Amino acid sequence: MDLRDYNKFLYMKVIILAGGKTNLPGKLKNIPKSLIEVKARPLLEYQLDLLKKYKLDGDIRLSLQYKSEEILKYLKKKDPKADISKKQGKIAGMEYIIGAKPLGTGGAIRSAAKGIKKDFLVMNGDVLSNLNISDFINFYKKNISEPRFNILAPLVKISPRIFPLERSPIRKRVSYEINLGAMTIFYTQDTSELGLVKTKNDKVIEFIEKPDYQYSGYINAGFYILSPEIFKTKIYKSQKVSQTFPIERIVFSEIAKNSQFLAYVHRGLWTDIGSEQGLARAEEIADKLKNGEK
Repeated sequence: MDLRDYNKFLYMKVIILAGGKTNLPGKLKNIPKSLIEVKARPLLEYQLDLLKKYKLDGDIRLSLQYKSEEILKYLKKKDPKADISKKQGKIAGMEYIIGAKPLGTGGAIRSAAKGIKKDFLVMNGDVLSNLNISDFINFYKKNISEPRFNILAPLVKISPRIFPLERSPIRKRVSYEINLGAMTIFYTQDTSELGLVKTKNDKVIEFIEKPDYQYSGYINAGFYILSPEIFKTKIYKSQKVSQTFPIERIVFSEIAKNSQFLAYVHRGLWTDIGSEQGLARAEEIADKLKNGEK
């Protein structure tokens, strides 16, 4: 297998949702979540490192809103000639788009995905993880494909070169009515602050928002692969373009009812930095990443 073909197989455009703020106390509550420092490095740097590790750092789009100027000023240190006076542009090898107002994850993803015609990867801007993104993409592509013909047919003997799924002579994408995307999930002892994700046969079947009691189980880990077709669903189209809404509670919960959303289990390191406890875990994870632990 040619490595270049394999990298094309794994390629996806990436959207980083870096437009929000955290609920951290004191001076941290006014800092954009992507610039919250973990071991003296902004969280955004860890996320870019992860994408670079899997060769997905060449086509990134930052979705910005809250204190976007601070994030752009930080990135301008890497790219002094970049023009950051516009609401949309390029900086440090990435695209950026600034929302006029907070749109929630649902509105921000729709806005940032304009012009994207193929499946794309989304990362929440407040998570720190060592997710194996290649494995996540492989899992997704394996589960959205099916044979074009009887597997015993002579055509399967053609060159084993890796083709993009949409051009593969052997396999084709399943119907969008069957699958619209995938999300990563992570097991934790307490889902009360994060929401419970129920699964069956590698599919998300239900979301339970922040149970009133301590409950162990899977939570949303904040990495998604989405088809642009998701924006054509009735539930997405029912939300106005200027409307603020969470994609998790409004859209994902609806398509999960129809088993249209895959669930990929991440068993490595993970936390979000939305709380003091999460930030403390991020410090521990940063040390483990530095030492190469899994």
